[in-house]
Amino acid sequence: MPALLPDHHEPRQTSDYLVVGLVAVAFIALLVGIIGQGWGWHGSVVPPINKLTVAEKAFQAGDDRMASVLFSRLAGKGNPTAQYWLGHMTELGLGVPRNPTKAIELYKKAAQHDLVAAEIRLGEIYLYGNLVPADPQLAKSYLEKAAHRGNARAAMLLGQVYRVGIGVATNRTKAYAWIDVAALEGDTFAKRQRDISFRALSLADQKGAVAQAQQILNTIKSEKAAQTPSKSKQQGNKVAKRQKKPPGIS
Repeated sequence: MPALLPDHHEPRQTSDYLVVGLVAVAFIALLVGIIGQGWGWHGSVVPPINKLTVAEKAFQAGDDRMASVLFSRLAGKGNPTAQYWLGHMTELGLGVPRNPTKAIELYKKAAQHDLVAAEIRLGEIYLYGNLVPADPQLAKSYLEKAAHRGNARAAMLLGQVYRVGIGVATNRTKAYAWIDVAALEGDTFAKRQRDISFRALSLADQKGAVAQAQQILNTIKSEKAAQTPSKSKQQGNKVAKRQKKPPGIS
């Protein structure tokens, strides 16, 4: 199967400025935590939100040991963003023993909280079949959840799934519809692919594809309007937006 995506995480930023920033954030968080103990943060030196910030900065600075410890503590308390990042570190063996099975379990826990980044990663894993046996239908299910939350990356992947016919019948109309959604959601690669896909359709199919794309967008908008995003969803979208763009499928 041709690869749909490169490594799903952005390169680390290991500049001296980032390391200095990490130390500064950790020191400030420690001071805030000590003061906060008198305000009701009992049993914890650093408030949870600051712990997550420190953990993420430690990871970006290349301090895998510190990051894995902090993410592990937060993940154990049910923090979905920490579960996602700990899953990533466990998948690659960064600061912890490499264990793809455990990584998938962590991704699934995060996905249960509607974390978009976890849904996308699970979609990739079950699409590629390089960590576990491929399951295109399960992959499609996770990608659809992320795409219906307005994630352009997931929509672009769905478009390519239908264009190539991975686990589904090839459907150029649906392929164009999802690629168009991804383009309208801001995916630069999708904007280029959309024109190519459009020209491959007949006139009748072009009208149907445009109508499908509009229907999907209307559904996404109505779902967004019906619910207030939780903090976990907002965090998941921020993580997902930092991922690399997908290349095409030959």
